[in-house]
Amino acid sequence: MLTLNIKQADTHYYKTKVLLNIMTITIPNTWHEISIDKFPLIYDIVKDKDIDPIDREIRVISIIADIPVADVEKIRIDQLKELIKSVNFIFQMEFPKAVEVFKHNGYRWIVNYDISKLSAGDFISLAKLTESEESIISNLPQLVAMFVKPYKISWLKYKEIEMDYIQKVEHIKSMNVGIVYPLCVFFCKVIEGLYPSIEDYLVSQMKEARGLIQSELNNKNT
Repeated sequence: MLTLNIKQADTHYYKTKVLLNIMTITIPNTWHEISIDKFPLIYDIVKDKDIDPIDREIRVISIIADIPVADVEKIRIDQLKELIKSVNFIFQMEFPKAVEVFKHNGYRWIVNYDISKLSAGDFISLAKLTESEESIISNLPQLVAMFVKPYKISWLKYKEIEMDYIQKVEHIKSMNVGIVYPLCVFFCKVIEGLYPSIEDYLVSQMKEARGLIQSELNNKNT
């Protein structure tokens, strides 16, 4: 984290204290310091080519520093440049590599990269969650929750903890971008290559189900 004392253009009143032209701003230095709930907002702004560059930078700083845009606009230009430089990794959209294991909320989470073990129902859910770029970005925790399992130490060994899908999603919502986004990118690339196979599989399952239904109807009629 980068913390700066910023000089502003006017005087601010906060509760009973008067802040005379000084505001403290804490800025993340990596994606690991930015929570996943902020990522859709950041992503939309960075990808919007119609926004003026300086306006884009001000909006992103506002989001990651948790301060109003109006306050960022009052920062002196030389100090604003320093802030923009410190968050350059955001505008370049550079991310760390996907991990196999990570710790969060007291659990050790293990990532399952073998998506061939997913059920037909899981494949259908994945198809819906990844049907568009907007859907992927707005459902990052939901995507990751399908591929991770929580563990805790019991008798000096890690033991898998029973946790339903919704509970896992809630845990992942409080994670950071540096863990969640690279995992989603990896799985989306794999899933994209599997779409033809998924479609063939679902069609075969549908034909099999129809065959069973027809067989039962024939038995009833005999």
